[in-house]
Amino acid sequence: MSGYEAPILLTDAQMRAYLTEGYLVLRSQVPGELHAHIHRRCEEIFASTGNPGNEILALNPALQVIFSDPVVKGALDSILGEGHFMHPHRHCHRNVSGTPAQRNHRDSYEEDINVHHPRSRWAMAMYYPQRVTADMGPTGVTPGSQYFSDRESLASRQELGVTGVEGTVILVHYDIWHRALRNTSGRHRYMLKFLFCRATEPTAPAWDSRKTDWQTPDHPKDDGLDPLWQALWRWNRGESLHDPGQVDAGVTLSDLRSPSEPERLRAAYTIAPRAFEPRQELFRLWKTEADQVEKSARQRDHFSPCEHAFGYALGGLGAAGLNVLTEALSAEDWRIRGSAVDTAGDIGLEARSLAPRAIDLLHDTSPWVRRNAAEALGTLGDSSGEVTQALGQALTDRDYWVGHNAALSLRKLGRAEDSTVDALMRAAAHPELYRRQNALMALEHLLR
Repeated sequence: MSGYEAPILLTDAQMRAYLTEGYLVLRSQVPGELHAHIHRRCEEIFASTGNPGNEILALNPALQVIFSDPVVKGALDSILGEGHFMHPHRHCHRNVSGTPAQRNHRDSYEEDINVHHPRSRWAMAMYYPQRVTADMGPTGVTPGSQYFSDRESLASRQELGVTGVEGTVILVHYDIWHRALRNTSGRHRYMLKFLFCRATEPTAPAWDSRKTDWQTPDHPKDDGLDPLWQALWRWNRGESLHDPGQVDAGVTLSDLRSPSEPERLRAAYTIAPRAFEPRQELFRLWKTEADQVEKSARQRDHFSPCEHAFGYALGGLGAAGLNVLTEALSAEDWRIRGSAVDTAGDIGLEARSLAPRAIDLLHDTSPWVRRNAAEALGTLGDSSGEVTQALGQALTDRDYWVGHNAALSLRKLGRAEDSTVDALMRAAAHPELYRRQNALMALEHLLR
């Protein structure tokens, strides 16, 4: 492998597999000796100091070579675009022989209870420095599960234990359901987890794109999600998520309240803009959903009270849903305001005109609304002084998540006024871990 070798971008088929299944299995091209060194170093670190948490990269710096590998970097470029960056959270998972299987789960967004999003703005790379066999407790992934929040939706899906030779990297959508499986091998299994974030919104395909039109792979379990897959294909190509040709005139607002999550998702990506015209009925049903979601959020870990099917549906409409979304940003119910500003950020460039409203919502009485507004401003594509100054002020918000997201958004935007840089420097000494780490990451990028 030459240090000058260009990244090997994903093919259309690989990109379609990632959108439908939520994961890819890659094999690093670096020499086997390097994997053996990383493996030995992991064993030394655990024997001497225990699990180092976020410090694993500093203590085992050869890991950085894995993410410069043409295969791995090419896949990350393809999914997250050039300019993506490594998040400060990373972890070495040691699955000790005799350890039972974990419970199937989705990760949180590192001390942030985030709304889960179908669009690919986060990815997780899970690297094996040694050969992993089925009896070593490999990472189990549930293909196609990245779009589901309800555990019940996984019942008909078959879990896969991902095995592989040393140098195997499992690249997954951050929302996929996964777990460590039972280790009965008599050997410890190491897996090193790193998170990566998209810095800019897609304006053209970032992979080796040869075909414009979507082609549904033969292998995935459908669940009626083809409209969702097609929408994400368009978004990753830099096109509008909404396609009038995908509209199902029979879908109504009530379909967004279906007890079946796959049916709700299908409705969200096939509903017509005119279905939202009876505003009184819309906000009545939306409030009913908000009541139910908030109740669930109080009973579950890492679940946002602002994760709503109505938000997903308006997000799927893109620019065609902005009029409704603008009204929702001023709703009396904080949960609807929180969902609406999160949706604006999820739409991204097509919702750029809503950046002034997101700035206003940084001063909302609800911390959930403020944290979602701070996140949204990182994806709306407006890096004006008004936006960066507002985010700089939000760095000192009394709520951890608001300051955390403000720093992350400033890293994504990649520019800041002098006063905001000063605010980031103060935040870089904050006692809260990821408010501090995100501020340091933003400064490193801004000052280089």
